[in-house]
Amino acid sequence: MTATTRFAYRAARADGAFEHGVLAAESRDAALRALAAQGLWAVDLNAARSDDELRTRLSIADLALGLRVLATLLEGGLPVSKALAAMPELAPDAWAPALPGLARGVREGASLGAALERSGLAIPAVVLGIVRAGEAGSGLAQAVRRSADLMEETATTRSAIRAALVYPCILAVAGTISVGILVGVVLPRFAAILADLGQTLPPTTRFVLQASVIARVAALPAGVATLIVLVAWRAWASTEAGATRWHSMLLQVPVLGKIRRSAATARVCAALSALLESGVPLPNALTHAARASGDAAIQERVLSARTSVVAGARPSAAFLTEDALTSVASRLVRAGEETGALAAMLAHAARLENERATQRVRAAVRLLEPALILAFGGLVALVAAALLQAIYSVRPT
Repeated sequence: MTATTRFAYRAARADGAFEHGVLAAESRDAALRALAAQGLWAVDLNAARSDDELRTRLSIADLALGLRVLATLLEGGLPVSKALAAMPELAPDAWAPALPGLARGVREGASLGAALERSGLAIPAVVLGIVRAGEAGSGLAQAVRRSADLMEETATTRSAIRAALVYPCILAVAGTISVGILVGVVLPRFAAILADLGQTLPPTTRFVLQASVIARVAALPAGVATLIVLVAWRAWASTEAGATRWHSMLLQVPVLGKIRRSAATARVCAALSALLESGVPLPNALTHAARASGDAAIQERVLSARTSVVAGARPSAAFLTEDALTSVASRLVRAGEETGALAAMLAHAARLENERATQRVRAAVRLLEPALILAFGGLVALVAAALLQAIYSVRPT
């Protein structure tokens, strides 16, 4: 089988307008021939970046906004092809490289779900599943709207968590810089002055000066060792087994584990609810929802629960057995099974766990802020006290 390469192109049409997109071809010449067959004259043609790089360009917020625009156009009665043609002026800039290919794929007869999958954009599997279910019968505009709702909820949660962490991060950076200046600049000069005076230093001052010397000497080796550990950790965590093991360890951390479990449960329940409302069968919905969890350990547990469901077990029992979701979410799933409103109860569980995760983050931040203030304030106070004690001990000969 011949390997193909993805090429990003900028080409001119016969009417003089320019078109951007990504296509797969065996070679550069094959890509040029493919563009010429479409009536396009290549202006720029380069190897496309990897999917991971594209994923960094298309944030959750940009994805949600683009889906919302598309849903609005489709709900307004526009056909898919015309809705995509109107997208360049309305969608975020991150969508621009993929929109020509999307529109061309739909014009050539591909479904919107298939065109999105081949677009080169990092569309989550759960969104593709919802869109395909909508095309199969539940309504495309409604399915795209559900996808936009799901991505907007995810973006809102991430934004709230990042906003809560801004002040602690600023405090940590400022404290680290302050301590670094004291250890790297102030203390060495002060030590030289005291050495010239020939005075006997108090024990506290000697301790602080020795600690500063050790810190300066160990800074470079510690930095190199930390870099090596980070590279090794990244290589290990990038593997499937390593990611699962690492995320399992994080779930055991007292505060962080509860936050991760609630957040992952919220994503799984929200995705599963949207997929079921769109008409996706439960086994397939569980597969996509597991990928939407954002946690390798939770994903593995949800997939194990899916195996039990396929074998005939109830979803709530499978979730409890595999410890896939929180106990509250599992009980709500059981209530949904009893009442026949599984999708609605999953949506309620998603909102509940999302709120719990956000509240836990804010509570942790409220404890982190005074802890950082006390830690850095204590270090600065120790250094200042040692310096003042040394100054007071100096006597004229």
